[in-house]
Amino acid sequence: MRAVVLVSAFVVFAGALAAQPAETFASSEGKYAVKFPGKPKVSTHTAKSAIGDLQVTVASYATADGNAFVVSHTDYPAAATKAENRKTLFDGIRDGVKGKGEVTSEKDREFGPDKLPGRDVVVDRDKGKQLVKYRAVLRDNRLYQIAVIGTTDFVSGKDATAFMDSLELTK
Repeated sequence: MRAVVLVSAFVVFAGALAAQPAETFASSEGKYAVKFPGKPKVSTHTAKSAIGDLQVTVASYATADGNAFVVSHTDYPAAATKAENRKTLFDGIRDGVKGKGEVTSEKDREFGPDKLPGRDVVVDRDKGKQLVKYRAVLRDNRLYQIAVIGTTDFVSGKDATAFMDSLELTK
């Protein structure tokens, strides 16, 4: 499965945005809420993949110093998200995030009160100059992706952790 197209959405849509006050961003379409440090830029595009065209909706916020907060949701065909295919799905996403970088941490996880399947990954994309801390969560056939991208200090800092921990799936 080619998750590279989804990962590219993180990088492409994480452009610099002006600083604004912190706020909760809720997507009624995506059925999630997350606390960005300011108003995110939201975009939707179609990504081509081995399983067909996928509509990806991305919300991103970049700081003045180039660090980024990103969340997205994508609906997959039901067959791609069956229990027996989840490892392949999560591995493909990891490999897309990794690119030419190095995975420094990876852990399967259960997310939220419904114990949804997910995976946390940390990737060093440029010998310590740029890290990606990434979480993928699957609910039914919808994949949620949340990430922070930036310096080691930023990615391991309290603002990045608060953002990652603020993701809440809604009804």
